[in-house]
Amino acid sequence: MMLAPLSAGAQEVFFSAGRNVLTNTKYVTSLVDGSRGCNSFDAGILWKASGTAAAGMYNNPRIGLGFSYTNLGALDCVEGSSIGDSFALYGTFVRDVITLGPVRTGYDLQFGGALMTKPYHKTDNPLNVLYGGPFTFHIKAGIYVVGDITPRWSLGAEVAFKHNSACRLIIPNRGVNAVCYSFTSTYSFGNKTLKPGLQIKENSPLNRKLRFGLFASGGIHKCMAEWEADQLLTPQERPDYYTPWFKGSVGAEVIWRYCRRTSSGLQLELHYLGNMDALRRSDAAMYGAKAKEAGYSPLSPGVGFVQDVYFGSWALGGGFGVYLYRQVGIHENRGPFYQKVHLRYYPPFLPSCFAGIALRAHKFNRADYLEFTLGALL
Repeated sequence: MMLAPLSAGAQEVFFSAGRNVLTNTKYVTSLVDGSRGCNSFDAGILWKASGTAAAGMYNNPRIGLGFSYTNLGALDCVEGSSIGDSFALYGTFVRDVITLGPVRTGYDLQFGGALMTKPYHKTDNPLNVLYGGPFTFHIKAGIYVVGDITPRWSLGAEVAFKHNSACRLIIPNRGVNAVCYSFTSTYSFGNKTLKPGLQIKENSPLNRKLRFGLFASGGIHKCMAEWEADQLLTPQERPDYYTPWFKGSVGAEVIWRYCRRTSSGLQLELHYLGNMDALRRSDAAMYGAKAKEAGYSPLSPGVGFVQDVYFGSWALGGGFGVYLYRQVGIHENRGPFYQKVHLRYYPPFLPSCFAGIALRAHKFNRADYLEFTLGALL
């Protein structure tokens, strides 16, 4: 496997049940008429990672697949609207950080896709601006405490943050954010013998203390300014489809890998936004003469800080940056700062290249677009 060999004999099945409380109250308040709490249920299987340097470095974490059901449809919504239920399938990474006798505590990361049963519709479900289509991305990060009650069974509790959105691949796209409190149970079976870790290849370009790279990224998004301008029209006059616009960037980076697990660096990039005409039209509809004074430019240079965590050939990272120049009109202007979360893969057969996926956001809560990246180490 690309992540790490999995110990076929060391397996776990897990179950959890919990309470989710929606947190994005600005958009939920106009939709939910009552409690913002609902229930969720999860089940899945985990395998112990072993036999690689990365697995040994992280104390043999567990990697697996899970399924989640959240009954968002049980929320008491304003008459004529509904959030619908969520069915998610995800990959998960579970790592114990502290072990004290039979008690373990650590973190759980999930990423996958979710099917939402009641998306926005301009006439049938107009207040559900949380997601505009049936598919969303499922992201969850949590901290848990687990106690072993028998050699096979364990019980525990977890608190986590969960997010579902389409990353502006479709609009509206306010997203569903929730704090989750859950009780968990796991059952382990099979042989728990782990393979010894392998040595790290020091000559890999990924393991250099200081490295330089070039990258190009691109993706599409749908413009919220267009959708919000169309809210001035009657529901029958609003379009059913919005054109996806291209966004992308080219850039260079310098990375200092000061230890095996992590690195820090700087990125310099030139960002391109392809929907200037749509922004002009939307601003004119919403702001009138004021829009004529606004500036519009498709190019925005930026500089940012990036932090990565490594697991074998994979790097999970994030960072924040500032646009040195940005003219995107009135509605699209979210300030000079941006944030990114990315996942990269450095294939062993092409150690000087990498591919990845990243989410760019503004103000830590507004997805900009999902970008796909290709790059090379110099």
